[in-house]
Amino acid sequence: MESQSLQGAQELLCINTEKVYDWVILQANVSQNVLAAALGALPIDPCGPTVSNLTTTCYLVDPVTGEELDLNEEIPIDELGEREDRTFVIDGALVTLQRVTFTKPLSVIVEFSGLTGTTPFVEISDPIAIDIPESLYLCAPEGTRIAVRLSDLDCSVNVNCTAGALTSVDIVLGICQSVQSLADVTIELVADFCQPRDVLVEQCPTPAIPPQCPVLFPGNGDNGDGPTGPAPTPATLTRPNSNS
Repeated sequence: MESQSLQGAQELLCINTEKVYDWVILQANVSQNVLAAALGALPIDPCGPTVSNLTTTCYLVDPVTGEELDLNEEIPIDELGEREDRTFVIDGALVTLQRVTFTKPLSVIVEFSGLTGTTPFVEISDPIAIDIPESLYLCAPEGTRIAVRLSDLDCSVNVNCTAGALTSVDIVLGICQSVQSLADVTIELVADFCQPRDVLVEQCPTPAIPPQCPVLFPGNGDNGDGPTGPAPTPATLTRPNSNS
């Protein structure tokens, strides 16, 4: 089959994609005290008398897989109840929006690290369940779905000790989240066809010539008498005086 270049060729295309009906950024702040028993069995008590240089961090994980959530990763939500219509006047126009209520079931891991005696240690807690409720108005008519993505996260932990034993931790969680209402649509557009890029070819390097010692060998043959003059005086190697 003879190949033909598609450079510059255009065609009316129909493609499946997601339409964004509405998009807002929300901030949620959560403070929660978690008892030591909810952290699971920690091999080393972070409040033990032999522990020093203790550092605590926390992060979100997927409640199903246990994998750490990355920024811009979609967070599973549980939508509650029916969406309620409400009419607003926005820039002089009547707009019907839907009240959307949902919860985000999150899981937080607390990580402890430090020294026990002179031995470094790192240990993590069991996942700690935290539910964050949300209620807001969006353009989210029937047929759309709500997608929540993590856009920024700040998590800090304070350790509470009594008589050399861990009693609880205080978790302070600040989350910035991207909330969108989406629907699958088929759109029509005129577009150019894409072309593959050129393959990167690795070039072989030019053979390298080892460095020479032209002062020592072969010399330049010039001692003031020209190329036919007497042979140059043999070179003398002089060791530097170590006392100088």
